[in-house]
Amino acid sequence: MSTAPIDSGGSGGGINRILSHFSTSYRTNSVGVTENRETVSNTSQTIQLPTNDTTWINIFNRLDRILSGSLLHLLYRFIDITILLIGLTSNKQTCKISNHLSITSICLLIFYFIDLIIILFVFLCNIYSRNSQLSEEQKLERLRRASTLRGFFIFFKLIPICIGTAYSFPLTLPRTNECELMRFCLGIICLSTWLLILIPPTKPELPVRRSFIIECFILLFVLIINCTYIGTVTIAMTNVHQSTCIYNSTEDLYLSSPLKSYAYVGLILFSCTTIIHLINLIISQLCFRSNHGRRFYIYYYALQYALNYFGTIVVIYYFSIGALFLFQPRSGQPCRTDAPNLYRILLIWEWIRILSPLIAIPLIIILCCLGVFFGIILSYCLPASITVPILELIRV
Repeated sequence: MSTAPIDSGGSGGGINRILSHFSTSYRTNSVGVTENRETVSNTSQTIQLPTNDTTWINIFNRLDRILSGSLLHLLYRFIDITILLIGLTSNKQTCKISNHLSITSICLLIFYFIDLIIILFVFLCNIYSRNSQLSEEQKLERLRRASTLRGFFIFFKLIPICIGTAYSFPLTLPRTNECELMRFCLGIICLSTWLLILIPPTKPELPVRRSFIIECFILLFVLIINCTYIGTVTIAMTNVHQSTCIYNSTEDLYLSSPLKSYAYVGLILFSCTTIIHLINLIISQLCFRSNHGRRFYIYYYALQYALNYFGTIVVIYYFSIGALFLFQPRSGQPCRTDAPNLYRILLIWEWIRILSPLIAIPLIIILCCLGVFFGIILSYCLPASITVPILELIRV
């Protein structure tokens, strides 16, 4: 799997992960059967793509290694720190003195800054001139130590995350709105952290050509999910003109629930997702059917990976904000009173998008096991004249 798709917060991301893991497992267990395909006459169908060492992926991996494996998480760190600082620097003085929200936010900031200090220290050590004199084993050992130390602090960061999640979703609304901005910012950080655990960013890998049937199946699945979302939300938004459901100022984010504006953003986001999936399908099929197009696709894949990465960031924070709008204690009020159908539709889709990664994980495990099983069966029980066409049908 190369990277989480833009709609990886939803069902489309789950099916992409499932099929990617399935094809990867199948390919791994069928190496013994297909390793001699380069010697057959039809070399036009078995020309290999460049390896990771000859593409931009190698540069990416080197930079990630210099940063102790944190390259994909740096942007999340800076966004989280910025949001926490916005909440802590609010003008409400009562929220700054011995408040459980501010204490939790400060604890999270401490963990984030410790993580950044470790990353910066490892980065300076790696670019130091003496680092080039170290052996590969010594470099790996340094990387393991840095990763272990970062993992230690990240694990204990979950304690204030759990506490912050409880504070962000009390059973009832507070009597005053003095600390709502801080509660809103802390809630975004806590929810995005849980979603990031379910939808972790993945490193880029050389794309593997899938059959046109599988690509169409993925696109059809995405179209069904996204078009259903767009259709149901658009119908629910009809005749909703109340000011309580429309974003007018920044205070509406943490004091109200502008569900119509939130729904508009979702329509734009998942419409773009559908278009990008369609473009990726067309370009991948065209490029993989041309020997020169395969090299072009490596460069296009860099753009695709960047769009998927930044799109996943948008999706994670989008659903984090949506949960604060739709779940307790706000529960869509006051817009819920004026547009109950819109609230109900958005709440259903919020649960579907959040829970779909939990459903995808066991399916991935099951399909990976099936891939291993059938790969072994095909490798040892059938002749190569039968096995190779079957693997080509699945893989190519």
